[in-house]
Amino acid sequence: MKKIIYLLVAPMLAACACACSDWLEVLPKSRVLANNHFETEQGFADQLTGVYTRMSGSALYGRELTFGLREVLSQNYDLDVAGGYARTALYEYADEGVKARITAAWAESYTAIANLNLMLEYLEDISPAKFSGRNYDVYKGEALGLRAFLHFELLRMFAPAPAAAANAQAIPYVTKYTTSVTPLSTVNGALDLVIADLTAAAECLKSDTIFLAVDAVAAYGVRAERAQRFNYYAARATLARAYLWRGDVERALAQAEEVIEACSDENLRFYWSHFTAIMASNAYERDLLYKQEHIFRLEMNKMVDIVKPFFTASAGTEKLSPSETKMDNIYEVSSAALGMDYRYTYHYAYDGGERYLSKFWQPEGGTYLNMMPLIRLAEVYYIAAEALAPTDPARAVELLNVVREHRGLSNYPLPATLSPAAVQEEILKEYRKETLGEGQLFYYYKRLNLPVIPGSSRPGNNATYVFPLPDNEIEFGNR
Repeated sequence: MKKIIYLLVAPMLAACACACSDWLEVLPKSRVLANNHFETEQGFADQLTGVYTRMSGSALYGRELTFGLREVLSQNYDLDVAGGYARTALYEYADEGVKARITAAWAESYTAIANLNLMLEYLEDISPAKFSGRNYDVYKGEALGLRAFLHFELLRMFAPAPAAAANAQAIPYVTKYTTSVTPLSTVNGALDLVIADLTAAAECLKSDTIFLAVDAVAAYGVRAERAQRFNYYAARATLARAYLWRGDVERALAQAEEVIEACSDENLRFYWSHFTAIMASNAYERDLLYKQEHIFRLEMNKMVDIVKPFFTASAGTEKLSPSETKMDNIYEVSSAALGMDYRYTYHYAYDGGERYLSKFWQPEGGTYLNMMPLIRLAEVYYIAAEALAPTDPARAVELLNVVREHRGLSNYPLPATLSPAAVQEEILKEYRKETLGEGQLFYYYKRLNLPVIPGSSRPGNNATYVFPLPDNEIEFGNR
């Protein structure tokens, strides 16, 4: 880790990296260290570990890009007006507190990308023979996949959705470790680069042990390790996201179906969490985040310390949870299902006199600890259902019912006769239930360019959906 810290020369804002006068003094020193660092396979492994660790930080998926900033924008919480996220919920991006969160997400993402680019640069110059087994291809696939994943996340935050402005200027897609300024790509141009990187990553990750597993028994043995890395199926699932973002439902469906096939009874690369694990009598044994369904997740350091300030009685005005009224609306407790949904029954608990979102509670000594899902199996089913809804709504309903069955709603299936519009409405309901607290619902609204965000008095438009570029990027990037 000490080596990795040396390599993180400075937080990189896009490709301009740093405009300070001492950059040229720092760069040669970092180059010497990098040469030593990347002499062996272990150096490349450490570099990836450093990127995953950075992604787990509070500016990224340890808070702001999951249950913090992005989930607040979805309007799933009822916030105290004195809390730190109150202005975020109003989309006041010029507010200094909101701006600081946005800027940190930008800077940390591009710093991670810079370290991936440095790693990829050295991979081009080293012999694969220096790596054990298929690790050269696996590490390269992970680096390319993470570069695409992070750029796609930035694109979804800092640029209009294709449905709103496909040819608008977007973000710099940085593929070189350099101090030169990378021009802004258009929305479509950046998507092309995301898709190209993910496609190359998937090809490399055909050397991934989770892809190569010959049967369900072999897959079971590697799932836990590979789900916490950007694996072959993470590349396919992210491609499904990217194609759906563009509106290319045919290609989105093809990618999603490959992942769905991977959890068939014959393959079992991933499988649905069993109801006995979800409903365990002891809270510390409950699989509240559905671990076996994670296609890609991050391992967090002491998750309990991350969530306690927001999801327990100690949160005070910083509490992040729906009100009882909103909770009942999200989970349709007044319907025939009558609150039977596991996501309602087990994802909320009392602490003191109030009920809190408790899906992230991971008691010390518990069976399921320190994990944050970034891509879920259920989302892949939603992508496939949305792609199928216009032409085969009955099949789309079938896919939604698979998820609902594994969430305690097997006695309340959706009817196969739903219209395409009704299927789309059910997909929205499912996103709200399944990904609450994980920062994905806001992207659903944005991707469809919905004019109304449920729960917000602000209209859904680019002023609401698009984060402004950080001040430093505008100044030093000459934007």
